[in-house]
Amino acid sequence: MEVSKAPPAEVPNARSVTSAVTGQGSQSAADPAPVAADRTDISPLDIASALQILLAEVLASLDLPMEPVIPQSPAQAARILVETLLHGLPEDAVDAPAWAAALTRVEAAMQSGIERALGIVTNWRDVPAAVLDAVKETRVLFWSALSDEPEIPLWFRPEWMGLVQSLHRFRRRRRNARRRLTDPDQYSGSLDESDELR
Repeated sequence: MEVSKAPPAEVPNARSVTSAVTGQGSQSAADPAPVAADRTDISPLDIASALQILLAEVLASLDLPMEPVIPQSPAQAARILVETLLHGLPEDAVDAPAWAAALTRVEAAMQSGIERALGIVTNWRDVPAAVLDAVKETRVLFWSALSDEPEIPLWFRPEWMGLVQSLHRFRRRRRNARRRLTDPDQYSGSLDESDELR
């Protein structure tokens, strides 16, 4: 019976690379070279890659699949994050406590994902300042878009126009939920009820 030849000594296996990276196992003369080669293959992040990391971390925190779209700018990434939050909220707007609890859960998960992504990008080797700034800008745009009085000119961009009505509805529901939770006897009905009727 013929035995297959063993691989050449210079070809690392997964265990030797893992051991070299983690510092476990015996160190051989051949181990550092593959690790060094792996590190040279890691190029500095560009903005699109960093924003893709941001989306991946946020979606993972919500147990959602990765979006096929790769944002090219902080404004595009922030828009996807806003859509993600809006889709994560219940359609039923009658139960104020349940709606408010869902909002709290989604916001906390997204905050966690954003901070985790920021940590990954910050710790990336030779990350350009512009890339880190893009992730931070996305975070600012996202939370600003959800504020009660957003002071950002995004609404004038064509790609944001489709979200204006949804964001107005979101803010109305959030205001009404806060009022309902503060004084449940005074307010009843759908959270979509107009503020003027209150």
